[in-house]
Amino acid sequence: MSTVHSKTKIAGRFFVVAGFLALTLTGCAASGVAQTGVVTPSDAGDSAALPDASAEPADAEPTGCPATAESMPAGAASAQIADVDGDGENDTAWYDETTSPFTYGITTASGATLTLPDDLAGPGQHSGWTAALHNGVVVTVLDDSRGATLHAIVECGFVTPIGVDARPYTFDMQNTHDNGTGVGCLEVDDGLELNGLQVTQNRDDSYSLLATGISVSTDGLTAINGYTAVSASLPADDARVAEAQTSSCGDAAVVSTSGH
Repeated sequence: MSTVHSKTKIAGRFFVVAGFLALTLTGCAASGVAQTGVVTPSDAGDSAALPDASAEPADAEPTGCPATAESMPAGAASAQIADVDGDGENDTAWYDETTSPFTYGITTASGATLTLPDDLAGPGQHSGWTAALHNGVVVTVLDDSRGATLHAIVECGFVTPIGVDARPYTFDMQNTHDNGTGVGCLEVDDGLELNGLQVTQNRDDSYSLLATGISVSTDGLTAINGYTAVSASLPADDARVAEAQTSSCGDAAVVSTSGH
């Protein structure tokens, strides 16, 4: 999949266009030491080598999510993405439009397949991406060009964050409710920050762009709005105007259905 990576400044921060981001997350791994026997002085003398209780056990290699019987469907649109399960290996995101509803999924290098039903009802192309935010939370956003849904990957499964209205957190992609036209990420000092974007046309035909930071909890269960940043009087041909009407995050690969 060909990708483009560019960034433009918004009120002291940087808005980053979709592409591919290599990132490494910390996963869970189990370790253990097998004890085959005990050596005593009577067996081997006072100088026998005994286990060093002060020695630190060797770190086990991360193994990623456990393999599953399910796998990526044949013919699904797919793209390589950064590691999402902590084994240090790139994974694969895919979209299957042979199911109803469509299915977005990730198949990890360890052989696990995580699936997410796409409940968006838009008749056109559906798209999705997955990326790690600055706080380590791995999020997924699905959109149908009219709206978008937010999800997170926690303990090898998808969860849906709930907003302050006690409903699943969603995005407006067409300003239908006067609260958004797109989804993006801003580059901050320690990584990427999820943002809801809203671009509106001014009376002089220039555009204003509002970016609202979104904090997703580390357990993936909640999402709340934070700061807002405004860029005013953008010309119509400013790349940020078009970008604020799409869904992307940094260099994360976007996978899409055919739209047919």
